[in-house]
Amino acid sequence: MVNKQEQQFSAVLPEKNVRDDKKKKRGRNIKQGPEEKYEPIFETEDSIFYLGVELPKASGGNFCPNKEQFIDYVNDSFSLELQKKIATAFKMNQPILIEGGTSIGKTAAIRKMCSELGWEIFYKNCNGSSDVEDFMGRYVPNPNKKLEQDPEYIWADGPVTQGLRQEDDKIKVIILDEYNSAVPSIIIRLHEVLDAAGSNGEVVLSEDASERIQVDKSKTKIIALTNPPGKGFLDRQPLDPAQLRRWIYQKEVTELSKDTFSNFVDAISHLSPNTFEIDQEKFLFSNDVVIPKEELPNIMGFKDLMEKYKEFHFAAKELLKNRQIAQDQPQAFTFDDRMEPMRLIIFIQNFYRGDINDTFKNGLTYLYVNKLEDETDRQKLLEIINQIEYIPSEKDSKREGLDLDIESNQQDLENVVDDSSKSDVEKDKVIEEIGGLTETLKESGIDIEDLLKPEKSSGKIIEQINHAKEIMGNSEVMGIEEIEKAFDIKVKQEDIPDIPFSDIELQKAKELNQFLVLRVNEIKKGVPLTMQALNKMLEDKFKKDGKGKVLYSIDKSDCWYKDEEFFKNQTPELSWSLVSSDLVPNTTSKNYEDQTKEMIEYLKNVVFKGISLPKEYQDAIKLFETGKDKEKINNLLRHNPAEFLYDILIYYQNNNKRLLESLYSWTSTVSSDGDRVLEGDFASNGLGVSGYSDGYSLSDLGALLSRKFSVVKPKR
Repeated sequence: MVNKQEQQFSAVLPEKNVRDDKKKKRGRNIKQGPEEKYEPIFETEDSIFYLGVELPKASGGNFCPNKEQFIDYVNDSFSLELQKKIATAFKMNQPILIEGGTSIGKTAAIRKMCSELGWEIFYKNCNGSSDVEDFMGRYVPNPNKKLEQDPEYIWADGPVTQGLRQEDDKIKVIILDEYNSAVPSIIIRLHEVLDAAGSNGEVVLSEDASERIQVDKSKTKIIALTNPPGKGFLDRQPLDPAQLRRWIYQKEVTELSKDTFSNFVDAISHLSPNTFEIDQEKFLFSNDVVIPKEELPNIMGFKDLMEKYKEFHFAAKELLKNRQIAQDQPQAFTFDDRMEPMRLIIFIQNFYRGDINDTFKNGLTYLYVNKLEDETDRQKLLEIINQIEYIPSEKDSKREGLDLDIESNQQDLENVVDDSSKSDVEKDKVIEEIGGLTETLKESGIDIEDLLKPEKSSGKIIEQINHAKEIMGNSEVMGIEEIEKAFDIKVKQEDIPDIPFSDIELQKAKELNQFLVLRVNEIKKGVPLTMQALNKMLEDKFKKDGKGKVLYSIDKSDCWYKDEEFFKNQTPELSWSLVSSDLVPNTTSKNYEDQTKEMIEYLKNVVFKGISLPKEYQDAIKLFETGKDKEKINNLLRHNPAEFLYDILIYYQNNNKRLLESLYSWTSTVSSDGDRVLEGDFASNGLGVSGYSDGYSLSDLGALLSRKFSVVKPKR
């Protein structure tokens, strides 16, 4: 065999984690039996997830709690839910006020989270003996005064001012404890702080020559803690609802339930694990990227649900106004006409992951239901929320209801419908050949000419494709029309699988310079779409259009791959795939195995940054890392040769842009002589097909990413 190099080249979790297992898990999934569960608290190098809500780590500092203090902290169901609520507000960059009884763990949960995250805490109790200067700062005697010209007094920041000042690599949390025992002057002073924090504005430090402090709500988090006014808590006065509207108000229990108490005792007695298992439905997965507000109307169903939300909001207000809910809560509150819709939008921006109905329900539960303590009251709102649903209109993608006794003519009819490209003369001939069928159809109200017209682009899969194009752009989605343009192959809608990727994944793919492609495996029923077939279909057309050749050296007698299995019989897999337009970073100048390691890291740290990998990838990576099977992950992340040629050609035919004009990528396939097949250098003389042993590395040989699995399957 001719030397292919000279010819073509010119240059996650195996078991449930326990407390004393301090190794960081690479995957967030815990596999237990046939079902899959998630770790309630999952830590990566850069962030921590609290029941799915991601918060970034920071550099710590003198005001960061010591993590060792919380080594015996019990993450029971109540505590984990509380941490999720806190994390949700922090993720949304919104101030949060939690009202609940003493000793239910409000302060401990915040301190424990900050110790893990490396966030600094600036704490102030708002008891009645405090004044504004205790919060904002005051002038104090200069302890370093040595010379006469040294100032007698110097300014000392209070905890609120310290928390507002920005420092590189630091995130600060201002805790205002016993907030509803503060005197009015303090509450009024904090209005400016809250308003500035909500808008990334400035706080004017009138206590110190009107210094202006720029606030960054992503770097300063504010949380207030209160006990219920009345109910045995002395000096706790109800807050003005106009003040409460500035906060995400979360109502917690006055006393822990017997079950929560019992679970806590079991955990500290080592009768049960410190971290409890939580049902997956309790998780709330946040986005890696916040969706721009202007993109929200592009989400299918968003507009309809916003209309239904308006009705829900006023229904909730009526229930509250008529004391049908919250009748026994001494702290009055409102469902604010300005703040609640604004926060709902922020929630959707941060937590929409492909299921718009689920996102709305989670958002309304967090912002409305969580203001209520009584379970009966909560159920009243939940019943209304459960009725808020977007149901896509089902447009029939094909004609139905031909309930005619014409089975013998069915094949002829299909031929007529499929052959929409025939000339009018040919159509008339076909109609004549099928004889009485035309009249039979007309008697049923169906015009044969309508059936002869090309099928219009409608139906569920068309909606999915169009929606994907809205997100990624028309040029980056290769669907039904693009297949026909590239290969003159007509694909039936009913044969196409749903697009498995959520909107968030498609948006991320766009940012990573990936395109979405539908691959088919047949030219028509029973005729496989092989590399050989692709070349034969397009070689004359390429020549006629002045595009050069499809495959390099294919017309030479010594072409090494003409008789290879991958050329003659291998086809793409019928599926949707996200494909990188460029080589994965750091994969050139590396051998095959080292490339695979780089692709795995890219998958974890870029494509699925901060979230659990799909199970298919987790299982394959585990096999790779343990050395049990090093091919499976490559089969999932790399093209086979037929898929590579297919993707290169469909992109070129639709965008007139050649991918990998001077670079190569290894495929997952091994040739008959044991070399790994690689393809690339797609210039006018055709796509190069060559091979190397896995141990080789070259500066222009890397890896394209091709993936078909997603984390969250969108509901259709």
